[in-house]
Amino acid sequence: MKKQTSRKAETTSKTATPPPAPGNGLETGIVKALLTEQDAMVTLSDGEQIHASQAAGCLLAPAIGDTVLVYRGADQAFILSVLIRDADVSAEIGVAGAKEVALKSEGRLTVSAPDVNVSARRMNVLAESVTQTGKQLITNFTRSMETLVDKMVNARTITTTAQSRSSSVKETETLKAGILVQNIDSVATQNSDISMITAEEDVRLDAKRVSVG
Repeated sequence: MKKQTSRKAETTSKTATPPPAPGNGLETGIVKALLTEQDAMVTLSDGEQIHASQAAGCLLAPAIGDTVLVYRGADQAFILSVLIRDADVSAEIGVAGAKEVALKSEGRLTVSAPDVNVSARRMNVLAESVTQTGKQLITNFTRSMETLVDKMVNARTITTTAQSRSSSVKETETLKAGILVQNIDSVATQNSDISMITAEEDVRLDAKRVSVG
C-alpha cells in the first residue's frame, strides 16, 4: 500500500500545472503618462508603476487618465482594453503598429457625425455611383482635372470667376438661351471660315466706326 501511495504522489507531482510566475496575469490600472503613441506608463491598482504597450487588438488608443485592462507577462506588459474614458477626451481608433488598415463590409458601411474631417496626402474613390446632397459645397484646389464621358449640370444659377479661361471643343458647341448678354471691357475677336447671323427682326451695329470688308 505504501508503494502505490508513493507512485500516485509522484504521478500527481509530474502532471500538476506549475503556479504562475509572480506578477503575471490580468490587472487594472490608470494611464499616467504616454511615452510614444503606443507605449504608456500605467499605475496598477496596488500602486506599482509599469511600462505597457497598446495591444494590436486594443483599437481605442489609450490616453492619460484612462482606466485600462493590462496583461503583464514575464517580459512585457500589454494594454488590452480601455475600460473607462473621460467623455471630454477625444477617442482615437486605430491598430497599433499597422501600416495599412482596411474596413470591409458585405452590406452597408455607414459613417454618421455632425462634422467629418478626412486628412490624406492622396485619396482614391472608386464607385459605380456617387451621390452628393447638401446645402453648400466648397472646394479649394491648386489644380483640378476631370475625365468624363458625359456630364450634365442642372442648376438655378451658375457663376464663374476666373483670371483666364480656355475651352476647346473638337466637334460642336451649342448654346440655347432666352437672353444672351455679353459685356467685354476691351476687345472681342472672332475668327472663323464662315460666320452667319440670322435674326427675325433687327440686326443693329452701333459704334463710332464700322468697317466691313
